[in-house]
Amino acid sequence: MKKIALITRNKIFAQSFEETMKSNPELRFGLFLLLNSEQALLDAEVLEIDIALIDAGLIDVVDKKIKENEINPSFCEILHAKLPNVHILLLVSQDDKEKRKMAIEAKMKNVIDDFMFYDASLKYLFAKLLSF
Repeated sequence: MKKIALITRNKIFAQSFEETMKSNPELRFGLFLLLNSEQALLDAEVLEIDIALIDAGLIDVVDKKIKENEINPSFCEILHAKLPNVHILLLVSQDDKEKRKMAIEAKMKNVIDDFMFYDASLKYLFAKLLSF
């Protein structure tokens, strides 16, 4: 069974995702809802997760600029450094240009495994999770 941590502050999404997971036991995922982003890194380590499904809305790009036009996904970098075997999948709004750019850069640097847009289907999300 793969252990998945959903890291988000969006309680409605988290609860909906949890109910969907419960109604699909054949997926054989263990789900952990990590709703406190300040505690999420420690929780992920303690729980020994396999996959981190991260709401990119948690990542503050405004204060994380390294230089002009480069955005630092520090949360993902720290998670990747602490737990190098954990697969990281970002959920990104297709309308948020800064978060899209951050996700692309993180993928190119191999900090994350992949990203997908919020409006993708649950079927596609589950397929992506199963591929890890």
